[in-house]
Amino acid sequence: MKMMEAPSFLLTMLTIVVSITTTTTSQSPIQNFLNCFSHNSQASNFVASEVIYTPNNTSFSAILNVRILNKIFKATTTPKPLAIITAKDVSHVQATIKCAKSNNIQIRIRSGGHDYEGLSYLSDVPFIVLDMFHLNSVDVNLQESTTWVESGATLGKIYYTIGNKNNSFAFPSGVCFTVGAGGHFSGGGYGNLMRKFGLSIDNIIDAKIVDVNGNILDRKSMGEDLFWAIRGGGGASFGVILSWKLKLVQVTPHVTVFNVKRNADEGATDVIYKWQLVAPKLHKDLFIRVKPIVVKIGQGGKKVVQVSFIGQFLGTIERLLPLMNESFPELGLKKSDCMSMPWVNSTLFWWNKPIGTPLETLLDEPKESEAINFKAQSDYVKKPISKKNIESIWKMMIDGETLHMEWNPYGGRMEEILSSETPFPHRAGNLFLIEYYNTWIEESPEVIKRNVNFSRSFYKFMTPYVSNSPRETFLNYRDGDIGANHPSNVTNISISRIYGSKYFKGNFERLMSVKTKVDPDNFFRYEQSIPTRSSKSHM
Repeated sequence: MKMMEAPSFLLTMLTIVVSITTTTTSQSPIQNFLNCFSHNSQASNFVASEVIYTPNNTSFSAILNVRILNKIFKATTTPKPLAIITAKDVSHVQATIKCAKSNNIQIRIRSGGHDYEGLSYLSDVPFIVLDMFHLNSVDVNLQESTTWVESGATLGKIYYTIGNKNNSFAFPSGVCFTVGAGGHFSGGGYGNLMRKFGLSIDNIIDAKIVDVNGNILDRKSMGEDLFWAIRGGGGASFGVILSWKLKLVQVTPHVTVFNVKRNADEGATDVIYKWQLVAPKLHKDLFIRVKPIVVKIGQGGKKVVQVSFIGQFLGTIERLLPLMNESFPELGLKKSDCMSMPWVNSTLFWWNKPIGTPLETLLDEPKESEAINFKAQSDYVKKPISKKNIESIWKMMIDGETLHMEWNPYGGRMEEILSSETPFPHRAGNLFLIEYYNTWIEESPEVIKRNVNFSRSFYKFMTPYVSNSPRETFLNYRDGDIGANHPSNVTNISISRIYGSKYFKGNFERLMSVKTKVDPDNFFRYEQSIPTRSSKSHM
């Protein structure tokens, strides 16, 4: 969108001049879709007004906007879907696929709405949104140590349900508990248990998907190639993920957490430099994230970078302190810095909720008021960044004021899993993952443009310190800038290889082969989807 300098592949959105109302004649594709959907929905309790929302429906905007995390994409100029299908039954998913195909309408599949570039609810061609939020059951089987999770379930609901059953079980995935399982898991899914247990996808043992022909497939019937592809390759390129079967992991009855803050002008640079050296080599039970942000101190409001060292240890405080004193004494961790709690309570701590927050908070639904303006990107670091260069990073952060980072350590289990075992290739050889997260309040086009441009400048500034050939990035932190600026004569396959190499490295070729086999006509496509080998157009 030009007015806000959003990624280039969305610029053409503003050229859509055919309004929704003028397309809904009796002969229009969308009306034909709606008629087709009603005839093909097999749910006994089907009520069209409770499943289908068009722009003529008074609830349309509320249904669309409540699961849009990035306010940039709530602008009135942002093209809206022809309809939103809030599936309540598997037959609604099947009917959506069948009727969208027969009327040449693209679908966007949304579970939580946390897609950083909005690709689960945006398009530059006529489209509908298939929203999975009603399909959100979480079924824990303690005897098998497994859980079946539907795609619309939030991470918070998953955590709450597991913890409510047994506080010695957990599942490794993300911090933000309003994220939907469908997109989070299909993109990889990582969190503060990854050094001990790996990613979410490393602990998924089955799945159910509706393919392009409307068939419901599990791991056995879909085959190992497709099961491999949807665990880290982005499920929306291959079908509609209905549910995942998770293998629960065993944790200690109580975990230890801490959050120690150090300002850059008080030695934080030395501490974070040492963190780079030791964090990936620490005991697997210990995960320490660092979060540099810009704060104002003193009466004059001097701007400095403050670094939070946020840790989780799968064990007692008494066991943690000697480990830290031996391996990372520079942090100066004290007993008073530490808190012990069941794992499920720690999920609230990681989202900066006060100690004692009721566990039911994990069940909170996303609120439209929680959306923010932001631009996010990511990088992988393979060599320590020098203290001098860290100081340069602090200076640029202070210049921009609103950008903060999260540095997430690798090592442990992440070193042990081959890069080809799943489509997610970022395994051994990485010290840590960086997420850049720039947020702002004002919504004028000028402010949006300035902040997005600063994010891009900061990302360019970091080039010497991060991976190269390719410059790797994380699919769950999708970056629409990748492959967006290209000459007009570059083919779509060439464009896809740009983002494909960054997200998937050597696994991209296998993903294309799977895509060509299961969706040869490239029905499930979107900006940055996996193309078929013969795709003439996939964007």
